[in-house]
Amino acid sequence: PERVETPVGFSLNHSSLEISTILFCQLSRCIPCVQVHIRMNNSVPVTIDGVQIHFFEYKSNRNSEIQVRWKNYMPPINTANFIYECFESDAGSKVEVGVKTIPDYGHQLTEEYNVEDYETGPLMNYSVILKKKQILVTGPPGRVLKAMLCYKRGLVCRELKNSSVLLINSTFSLSYEYLLPCLCVQAFYPGPDSSRTTICPFTNTLEAFGPDLWRSSNFSDLIHHRNSMAVRLTGKCHIKPSVVLCWKSNGICEEFEESAAKISKSVYVFESVDRHSQMCFKFKYKNSSHIECRNRRDADWNVTMVTESNQLLLSFASRIPASFSAVLCKTEEDECKNQTLIHNVTQTEFSTQKLLMVLSVESHKFCVRVWRSDVVFSGKQLLCPQYSRNQLGLGLLSTLVLLAVMPMLVYMVWKFATKVVSAPLWSRTVLMMYSPDSEDQKKLICAFADVLKTELHCNIILDLWDTGRVAEIGIVSWLYSKRELVEREGGKIIIIWSKKNQKMYDQWSMLDSGSKMNHNDLHDLFNTSMACVYNDILQNRGIKDYSIIYFDGLCNKENIPAIFTKIPKYRMLKDFSSLVHALQSAPKFPCGLELGAKFLVHKILRSEKMQTLRNQIEQFTKLQRHGLLCCEESDCSD
Repeated sequence: PERVETPVGFSLNHSSLEISTILFCQLSRCIPCVQVHIRMNNSVPVTIDGVQIHFFEYKSNRNSEIQVRWKNYMPPINTANFIYECFESDAGSKVEVGVKTIPDYGHQLTEEYNVEDYETGPLMNYSVILKKKQILVTGPPGRVLKAMLCYKRGLVCRELKNSSVLLINSTFSLSYEYLLPCLCVQAFYPGPDSSRTTICPFTNTLEAFGPDLWRSSNFSDLIHHRNSMAVRLTGKCHIKPSVVLCWKSNGICEEFEESAAKISKSVYVFESVDRHSQMCFKFKYKNSSHIECRNRRDADWNVTMVTESNQLLLSFASRIPASFSAVLCKTEEDECKNQTLIHNVTQTEFSTQKLLMVLSVESHKFCVRVWRSDVVFSGKQLLCPQYSRNQLGLGLLSTLVLLAVMPMLVYMVWKFATKVVSAPLWSRTVLMMYSPDSEDQKKLICAFADVLKTELHCNIILDLWDTGRVAEIGIVSWLYSKRELVEREGGKIIIIWSKKNQKMYDQWSMLDSGSKMNHNDLHDLFNTSMACVYNDILQNRGIKDYSIIYFDGLCNKENIPAIFTKIPKYRMLKDFSSLVHALQSAPKFPCGLELGAKFLVHKILRSEKMQTLRNQIEQFTKLQRHGLLCCEESDCSD
């Protein structure tokens, strides 16, 4: 275009020239092309009919020029976009692109660019740090490179989640979870249809065929027809291991070498098998193996043994028609040598009746081996009667020692129980939180607190017993100071829940989080208590300090909100024994305290204080049932 005078305010300083490589494909052949994208941005509107693009390739000294114009007349504009798709070039060559406006206002955009090679993947360097499970990747200088980890299965390499990175003149570590033979590093230049370089560093590494190979695999125990077992193997790598059956006993899995599986789409099927829980699959691949046992608890059959004088009575229960065999064996040192006679029983149809087998034995040294005999692959179970291994003398000696020690043990238990019942060996600080529903409910709470104080010798913290201090500093300061005291002394916080609490909680839960945690009503015990508990739950602090109790007939467990899921709940008086155990679980308590606690609970349940509490519960239940509860202010003294 001819050079014309530059309009006032015209400049290409805010315009951009973007160059990229694309592949232009015709039939089976693709060639690299340089794509040019011009974005013009000017502060004042000017007349632009189009752009003239000058293309120069250094290697071939080739020049090309092309004009891109509007199809129709355009009025003066501030912004414009022009794209030219393809200047043919050679991969890896260096080119220069210059852009002028039409008409030529004397300004030009110029950029140099290296044409990317999409036919050949990029070169990259890598190193492996096995201890850290990392692969360090370094790309070629001066170019953007994308590197990622993937699992290669056939022609496809599946990318791992969160394992890709863009590199330019840098080194980056890619972390992996499993060391596998199919774990690969793949690198390519960003862009469509870019060729990829794939390196699989562990293909021939022995460690890659170790435990990770099996840990990264899934084994599905399939339901198959009777007397057969099937398992499906799916994993990160596409492997075809050999599989045999084995019988697992005492930590050892004895192989059935003749067992051969039918294989179909990674499913291994074995026929004529005893589907017992001890029958397992043993996978072998390269230098490693893995044993996978059935994860179902349902057994086709089981056997039990009872000893009667010189006889062993075997009882077989089977859900399917089956035959069973048994043989006596005599224990000698660590072996059990089989006798010659084999005994058999058969269940010919589906039945719930048990099969009985009676075996005569000469001495206590005999055991019996039992197996299913109507299938090819079955394992033998060894059943030995009690004291069958030279333990009769030891048992007699143990009995004599026990008879000698028993009187002394009974005396010690009696003395200890007497001491515990008369004066418990622990004392817990207990803070009680509740909602003052009515005068009668306060009496009930006072009666319960009196039981804990008098019978369990707990240090009870109750606002009704500390009204002077509550009036002096307010319920908020009083409650939080007592919460800190409980935490310091390793005490407990008991929340007493009622049906009315549920309604009050629903109103409180509608508040925003800030209002919940910063409650400052000097007289509202319930909302202050909820703010305290809510704050501890958010901070996951001292949740173990809390317990919730509710009285039978006055509240149900369903009335307690889900926010208290992690807090133990006790139904009074049904769970009173469990509450006593919770209160005794101090970090330091004497040995045998649990035994003493049983005597203590038995004593408390028959005490006068407990009878008073029962009467209060019954009275409160009747009043609630007939809707006669009042809401007057009340107090009780200790």
